[in-house]
Amino acid sequence: MTTIRHPDPAALLHAGMAHHGAGRAAQAEALYRQALDARPNHPDALHLLGVLALQAGNPAAAAGLIGQAIRFDAGNPVFFSNLAITLRRLGRREDAAAVCRRALALAPDFADALNNLSNILSDQDDHGGEAAALRRLLRLKPFLTDQRLQLGRALLLDGRPEEAVEAFMTLLGILPASVAAYTNLGVALRRLGRLDEAVAAYRSALGFSPGEPGTLNNLGIALQELGAYAEAVACFHRAIAVKPEDAATHLNLSLAARDEMRVDASIALARRAVRLDPAQAEGHTALGFGLLLQGRLEEGFAEYEWRSRMADFPSPRRGFASPAWDGSDLTGRTLLIHDEQGVGDTIMLARYAPLLQSRGVRVHLECNRQLVRLLSSMPGIDGVIGRFEPPPPHDAHVALASVPHRLGTTLYTIPAETPYLRAEPELVRAWSERLSSEGGGRLRVGLVWAGNPEFKGDRLRSPGLAAFRPLLDVAGIDFYGLQKGPGRRDLEHAGPLPASFTDLGATIGDFADTAAIMDQLDLIVSSCTGPAHLAGALGRPVWTVLPFAPDWRWLEHGVCTPWYPTMRLFRQERPGDWTGVLRLVRTALAARARDKAREVRTRA
Repeated sequence: MTTIRHPDPAALLHAGMAHHGAGRAAQAEALYRQALDARPNHPDALHLLGVLALQAGNPAAAAGLIGQAIRFDAGNPVFFSNLAITLRRLGRREDAAAVCRRALALAPDFADALNNLSNILSDQDDHGGEAAALRRLLRLKPFLTDQRLQLGRALLLDGRPEEAVEAFMTLLGILPASVAAYTNLGVALRRLGRLDEAVAAYRSALGFSPGEPGTLNNLGIALQELGAYAEAVACFHRAIAVKPEDAATHLNLSLAARDEMRVDASIALARRAVRLDPAQAEGHTALGFGLLLQGRLEEGFAEYEWRSRMADFPSPRRGFASPAWDGSDLTGRTLLIHDEQGVGDTIMLARYAPLLQSRGVRVHLECNRQLVRLLSSMPGIDGVIGRFEPPPPHDAHVALASVPHRLGTTLYTIPAETPYLRAEPELVRAWSERLSSEGGGRLRVGLVWAGNPEFKGDRLRSPGLAAFRPLLDVAGIDFYGLQKGPGRRDLEHAGPLPASFTDLGATIGDFADTAAIMDQLDLIVSSCTGPAHLAGALGRPVWTVLPFAPDWRWLEHGVCTPWYPTMRLFRQERPGDWTGVLRLVRTALAARARDKAREVRTRA
């Protein structure tokens, strides 16, 4: 009698895995299928065939095979981990994450599953979850260098630069010559404002890879922020020598030229950047900024429309059921205008509401809650709501900063009639009673020395109270501090201030209060921030001190602005030099105080 010997599935799988590991896929597949013939629905054979399909670029077939394997062995974490990879390849990220978590429920310390989960969460932009998965993985395998680099980047993307610094420093302890670690360390340090350390990190990276264009660009940006423009430009030129057609480097050169107020060069370089990369939102926006600085508003506002496509655009992307307004006729219909930037922008551009209303449009404005009370009484606005509150029914929507473009604004058609805002009479009376008891016959001057530190360029535009301090020694003036927000911390370190200075900031509720106070003052002296715009919109005399490279609205030159007829501009002559600017303001204040004193004597 002859005994029929059936093939041993385990032996067939073992032989197949040997071929698989050696890269002989056809032989491996044949043996896996023989194992299935010997034992139908063998989970390991199904799983390994699925892995082969995945490696062959067929994730759909792989998902089916590995799914079958799981039906016959639902307790194997490897099956779930590899199924997660196939689902990720298929774009089914939510399913992939759920399957990966199933693998980790079966084996919490399964390194491959943790690695897979971190990649899936990265795809989903869940960088906090990605970092948590990577930390678990690195506790198991602390010397994984690629994953430690990924951890630092995830922490950066999750807004945790201090923790990212620690991750990159740990990586450098393992790989002291890692160019990527040094470069990313520089990014993290720059985010923390530690610019000198960031420069050192970038220089270390270039020591190991001298011609790396990305690192040269990063070093140039950090040097630019330190005011070392010549060194920054040299870095960008070195990067272009290596990669001549790189749009990002031409953009960086454009921004450096703008910081040096070489506006023609900045515009030319921005045009070059967008020719190299027509979809580069940052390049179009930089081009728009330069054109607006020169008063070329029609083309400038058109290019400025690209701002919301920038990766670091500050406002959350908005979604409305209504269509975006394209500038077409809206007579008899309702337009929702939503702000997207700072309070100063909102105050400046709210002037367009009456113009739209005169064309038969009902205007509702969504804005920062600090401005709701102030703007609610503005002529031309039918309703005002706080940012992200449920909007009223409307036919179309538009970002506030897009309205000048939609209306075809030129330098000569800016609606400049002021005042277009007015203080509330009740608040005016209340503040009048208070301020009338604090002196009479002297020049009354309000001071604002700092803006919002969350604004990217605030370090350059905000002089601080120390820079304003010499103004307080001018005789014949009562000064009133109107400063709100973090800038008030300057008062804690200012030392004794003269009796002529009264701090009102602590008792100001919102911009409606500030408007009522300004109604009582002879003059406001402000940095480039919201209250300067408020004073201009109220038609109050206001002197605005500007950095060497000012915002586009103040134009390239001049002491006046078409946006506010009652505003006078004082510009830095050298980057960072507030002493010279405030010296001019002090001289002008002394003259204004003498004029006020003569006026009082004449009336007497």
